[in-house]
Amino acid sequence: MKEFIKKYIEKYIKGDYVIWFIYALLCMASVLVIFSASARAIVKSATITGPIMRHIAFLVSGFIVLLLVYSRSKKTIKLFSWMLLLFCVVLLAFLLVAGVMNNGAARSFEGLFQPSEFAKFALIIVAADFIDKFQDKEFLNKYFKFYCAVVWITVGLIFPMSLSMAIIIFLPILVMMMVGSIPWKKIGFFVAVPVACVFLLACIASIIPKKSNNSALTVAVVDSRHQKSIGEKVIDGTAAALNRFRFDTWTERVKNHVDIAEKWTEIDSNSEKQDMFDSQKYKQVMLARCAIHNGKVSNKQGEGLGPGNSTWRNRLPAVSRDFVYALIVEEYSWLGALGVIFLYMWLLWRGGVLIRKTDTVFSAVAIVGAAMVIVFQAFVHIGVNVGVLPVTGQTLPLLSQGGTSIWVISAFFGLILGMSKRAEEGKPQTAEDEEKNDENTPSKDNTDKKVVEPAITPINSELDTNTTEFVITEI
Repeated sequence: MKEFIKKYIEKYIKGDYVIWFIYALLCMASVLVIFSASARAIVKSATITGPIMRHIAFLVSGFIVLLLVYSRSKKTIKLFSWMLLLFCVVLLAFLLVAGVMNNGAARSFEGLFQPSEFAKFALIIVAADFIDKFQDKEFLNKYFKFYCAVVWITVGLIFPMSLSMAIIIFLPILVMMMVGSIPWKKIGFFVAVPVACVFLLACIASIIPKKSNNSALTVAVVDSRHQKSIGEKVIDGTAAALNRFRFDTWTERVKNHVDIAEKWTEIDSNSEKQDMFDSQKYKQVMLARCAIHNGKVSNKQGEGLGPGNSTWRNRLPAVSRDFVYALIVEEYSWLGALGVIFLYMWLLWRGGVLIRKTDTVFSAVAIVGAAMVIVFQAFVHIGVNVGVLPVTGQTLPLLSQGGTSIWVISAFFGLILGMSKRAEEGKPQTAEDEEKNDENTPSKDNTDKKVVEPAITPINSELDTNTTEFVITEI
């Protein structure tokens, strides 16, 4: 049985075994974490298996997505990514113009389907395809601006819905360009234009009066007796449109993140501290810090409360998605905290090892992009949970509960594994393989021998019919 399993794995499960191990470990750990985080949902549904079986179903479907990406050829992946990116851009534009606002942004269709997640995967592949072709300087000079437009438009459509998601996509693409040896002058142009546009929009948003209605792009005349001028209508329309970019929301989150420690130290009475604790501005951050503190991270033995014994999970909003890391620290102390960080850092390091084994620029930058997106998103989530970054709402890859997020992260793992598999298939043969091939092939002495045919050249051009003299020369 053991020999059968070994042969099956060697035949069908190829690619880097370290990446396989990291993926399997994250999936198994997520089952334990989500089971603990779903205590409130289990009580409401009156069934233990409901929430956890839903999560396992997403993990299984995510594994199927991994195998599909893992087994496809590069050509198929590139073509599919272009089609998926075009589809996602159309959906993102629709959400920006006519999407239903939820928590200040239109991110998904009824909370089920998030185009930005799929656009994240597609854009990484498309960018890798461009960078691979940019090794030809003529192609680089001709199509670099078109490449920039593709990235800018996609990230720009995601930008109003989720600033953190836009950054998580943009920065790995920037690293991919560096790995792909794109000239620094062009990289500077690639970065400078969107930064200037964001700065300009922020300045305009700070000058134009704010609109109280964030859900409409059109402006209604409140008082029919007062006819607004064209200039007032333009200003009102611009303000309503800029509300979609949520500059006020980001500014408030950053301000709250900076002020929370100062306000807490300034308050003396317990009643005021309780009011601050219960306020919506600071509630998530305060509860997450309480959960981490409850994990006794300073305990050298690394003993947290233990699996399923969290005391803050029922009070912490979105604990199964946005604050999973705080739950892990509370239940598993510093062992869980460092263990999660180690897994993601191990993935990033292994990606760096694999790019040295790849045979094409596309494979190298695709691995870099996929690993960077996963790890960067993980550290954004961790930074929010420990209070280093403002609240963003990013999930912890594979460990948090989710649907499209699990599928897309699994697709990234499939991409890395597929590239590593092709690198192994294209590597030089070992000495044993060469000896086996030598036994099955003819010897070199026999194959290299060629039949040398003599070249017959007449000495005289005028030949007599009776006597003809020839000289035979070897080639």
